[in-house]
Amino acid sequence: MTALLPQTSAILASLGQAAFEWDIASDAIGWSDHLAAVFPDIPREALASGAGFAGLIEPDGAIRTEALGYSPAVHGGDGTPYRIEYGVRASTSAPVIWIEETGCWFAGPDGRPARVQGIVRINNERRARDEELLKLSRHDPLTGELNRTHLVASLAEAIEETRRFRSTCAFMLVGIDHLARVNDAFGFDVADAVISEIARRIRVRLRGGDVLGRFSGNKFGVILKNCTVDDMNIAADRFLACVRRRRADALRSGLGHRLGRRRCRAALCALDRRSHQPGA
Repeated sequence: MTALLPQTSAILASLGQAAFEWDIASDAIGWSDHLAAVFPDIPREALASGAGFAGLIEPDGAIRTEALGYSPAVHGGDGTPYRIEYGVRASTSAPVIWIEETGCWFAGPDGRPARVQGIVRINNERRARDEELLKLSRHDPLTGELNRTHLVASLAEAIEETRRFRSTCAFMLVGIDHLARVNDAFGFDVADAVISEIARRIRVRLRGGDVLGRFSGNKFGVILKNCTVDDMNIAADRFLACVRRRRADALRSGLGHRLGRRRCRAALCALDRRSHQPGA
């Protein structure tokens, strides 16, 4: 690629950015200086071709090539703009570097992409922020379990799956009794700690595929896959016994004398094969 002024390359590098030019026919990629500021653990030769670069990209190595095909060509000398995001990993044990790539591609005589110019920049903070926002939109901030909206959506999916495959599932609503008394006696922080501890105790008793969510302030919803009516009753006893016990971890946290007096109750609902019979 045409050499950038040394100070320009340094400025880009200080911003976690690098410029490139990609010749599609030869698959060669030329980079600005200080490329290691963006890809510190990746040898420059590994980034010298489109194919080599694609081998480092996650989750889909073809994303750069596909982006050119999705953007309709703009005739003239200004090129066709595009923008993509992807992860780059130097090795299977290395952390993913999240990259935002913006640029323009220029068509050849046949109207297809022939040359690409652009800039890549490190995007880890924005990616982490987006993932955190996504997590907050799906999960209860206190317990880390699904919030009510996504719990209900998961329940609808479980019911549909049960109907489709003629299997079984159950929904359990677990409520903490007298939580308001904890608020009044010890404050909201202690009540929140009780809620979190009970969520943790339920979580460790779940099987793979089961779902836990916070239904409301003092209630949790539990979706049990492949669970019959008899299984549901056994599971309810197991969950309630786990919550009610007064053991070492609660005592060490200072919650033992408060959590030990809390009672939980469970409301149960099961959907089995008989629910699929006509008229059932």
